[in-house]
Amino acid sequence: LTEKQQLQKENKIIIQKEKIKHFLDTLQSPLYYLDFETISSAIPLYDGTKPYQQVPFQYSLHTEDNHYEFLADGKGDPRSEFIKNLLDVIGETGSVIVYNQSFEIARLKELAEFFPEYKVEIENIISRIVDLLIPFRNFHYYNPIQQGSASIKKVLPALTDLDYSKLEINNGSQAALSYFDLDKKEVRENLLKYCKLDTLAEVKILEELKKVCL
Repeated sequence: LTEKQQLQKENKIIIQKEKIKHFLDTLQSPLYYLDFETISSAIPLYDGTKPYQQVPFQYSLHTEDNHYEFLADGKGDPRSEFIKNLLDVIGETGSVIVYNQSFEIARLKELAEFFPEYKVEIENIISRIVDLLIPFRNFHYYNPIQQGSASIKKVLPALTDLDYSKLEINNGSQAALSYFDLDKKEVRENLLKYCKLDTLAEVKILEELKKVCL
């Protein structure tokens, strides 16, 4: 068994406080909690995109005091309005917390390439990204409820009383398919609820990590 498999086999909660504290110490206020939803298709939908390129159409952004969100209208290329809206509400300093940073970073790099007028601002965001996945991927915190997974959908119920089970849209694939039904009020509402929970989950998970270190 690998070290991580052995830890799972022990079937107990693992809390490596010093390593969690080290992660928490890397965060700089003000904190921003960010998540994207995207669509992709074999045949590019918009000029300047490639087959299967992930095109962002929605974001949720929690701050220490507010929540901001954007959801495209589904009537054209959403990227321009998406990035303009995000840059209007995200500050220039402070950590940007995401879960599984490779996804958001890749999308931001694509946006910076397509919109060079926003390159400096986008690169500033990228430079401040912190991946909340790290403490869970590295088993600095582990609860058997996670069943060996570091997915946010497994970590959230392991640390809080929140989960995704009651949402009509509860995963990224559903969200992407729902993009083509944005003219329906209930679809828009369900998409907003799903993306909002993604960043609320980041807020609540970080709060619980701070508590376990006390």
